[in-house]
Amino acid sequence: MGNIPKAISTWERIAQTWPNNLVAAQSLYEIGHIYLQQRQPEQALKYYDYLIYTYPSWDGIHRARLDQLRAQWMTGKKKQVMKEASPLWEASSAHPEVQVELAEFMADNYGAEGDVETAFDWLTAGFAVARTPEEKKALTKAMNSLLKDRDMQTLNKLLKKNPNPFMQVFIDFRAAQIEMQQSPSEATRERLRTLLSQNASHPIAPFIQAALRGTAPEISLPLNPDRVGCLVPVNGPYANYGEMVLRGISLAKGDWNAQHFNEQVTLVIKDAQADPNIAVRSFEELVKTDGVLAVVGPLGSKAAKAVTSVADKLGVPLLSLTQREEDLNPDTFAVPLMLDNRELVRNLVQYCMERLHYTRFAALYPDDRYGQNLSKIFGEVVRELGGELMASVSYKDKSTDFKEPIQKLMTIAEKNAPPTGVQTTPFEALFIPDQVQTVSLIAPQLPYNNVVGVTLLGTNLWGEGPIVEAGGVYVEQAIFATPFYADSQAPRVRAFKERYQELYQSQPSYLEAQAYDALMLLLNARSALDPSSIDRYSLLQSLFQIHKFEGVAGVYSFTPDGNLTRSYQILQVINGELVPVSSP
Repeated sequence: MGNIPKAISTWERIAQTWPNNLVAAQSLYEIGHIYLQQRQPEQALKYYDYLIYTYPSWDGIHRARLDQLRAQWMTGKKKQVMKEASPLWEASSAHPEVQVELAEFMADNYGAEGDVETAFDWLTAGFAVARTPEEKKALTKAMNSLLKDRDMQTLNKLLKKNPNPFMQVFIDFRAAQIEMQQSPSEATRERLRTLLSQNASHPIAPFIQAALRGTAPEISLPLNPDRVGCLVPVNGPYANYGEMVLRGISLAKGDWNAQHFNEQVTLVIKDAQADPNIAVRSFEELVKTDGVLAVVGPLGSKAAKAVTSVADKLGVPLLSLTQREEDLNPDTFAVPLMLDNRELVRNLVQYCMERLHYTRFAALYPDDRYGQNLSKIFGEVVRELGGELMASVSYKDKSTDFKEPIQKLMTIAEKNAPPTGVQTTPFEALFIPDQVQTVSLIAPQLPYNNVVGVTLLGTNLWGEGPIVEAGGVYVEQAIFATPFYADSQAPRVRAFKERYQELYQSQPSYLEAQAYDALMLLLNARSALDPSSIDRYSLLQSLFQIHKFEGVAGVYSFTPDGNLTRSYQILQVINGELVPVSSP
């Protein structure tokens, strides 16, 4: 704390030199405060008592009286403190910051004495006058300390006092904690989730979130609100994908800083490589050493899963560049941003059914993880929307001859189709979830195996290659859905593409666009917060408030529980050109 005797000597000299000036009052207060911090209450009281008696009209007199009470409590004069606290509260009505500290102080005192009800009353009064997030956080910490380990009998006594709705949330949370400890169940967790969703802006919300994760909020982590971490493979076999992410996110940083002079952001980049353990270590460095507000990344489901558990433990928002897993914890700090295959397929099938009035579909897919997953989703979506899946057949990965799987597809579809007496293809659209190169081999073989007059359907993979040039006339009228179309005429996409090409002399892909949007979503959420009180949980909740954010890779909206919905653009090959047929 520096040279304490010298500091005291300096303040005493000032007080003696200008005894008729209010600077003397300030000097006496500083000396008393030093002794109080050094846990020498008797010495502190000498200065506080003299100050309060000699300078009763000093602007800081209410805080001096509060510190006087602190010193008296430390010397064992508890009854005197309890007697004088209420008059000080009334006298400090013009100084709510003093009232808040007094409420916190008295709540701690009464709680220590076992008088939970009076302590609760003091905190109720404190919250009524608290103005800043910092004041509310301090009172919330005091309330958590007060109610920690209290039983239901104590909570019922507090409920009989008819607390206001804001204060009852604290009681409800403690009751839920007791229930979780005694008989943890999904029903109990659901009650906590409901309590959280109904009180997302309540200062107890981070503690509810922590209870759902089974951890305690990390309150000692460094925090630099102007820093955002980026966790990508810089080295190793996936370094090229990491470079694509860095290009997109760096472009977003440049655009943001150019337009927001008072809200600048700095990127801190760490290598995740292809190893989940390395990704975890890098994430912890970003948080514990660099104090980043949030992290964008990593790429890959294994790394994301490993990092997510640490993000939840530390309470750090993680915008992962991965798809949402079916078993993702609903109470996580991780927000997967990559496209949702189910929603993409749903948009594609809805377009076919609503705009083209198709009802009969088929799927021809590669026998790999991606193909199996997409064909399964396609079949489920078709049935959910009231269509018919006439057949679904796989082919071996890296095949070049597709005669056998196509004939098998037709055989199954014909068996499932009602007899019409007319020789036609029994389905109107054929879904092929594969790369453009493979589709360009399949398409010419379809008419030679009697698959004619059908519309080919694909995924965003078709947007990553020259589908028109590769497929030629055989992909005419083909349709696919994608979150990002680089040649879109939307002003925001055109501007992004032009800046990207200027910097990197190449055309951006979906990955660069998604990385760009990830940082922009994060910074827009940060911008909505009070700069003086930004914290990581508030950032997460602000992110979940985003609705219809127009990014370059879609229009984004979040639900209060963190589920992301986005738009997908439908593209069709018409007269040998790729044409948008629906708006993103």
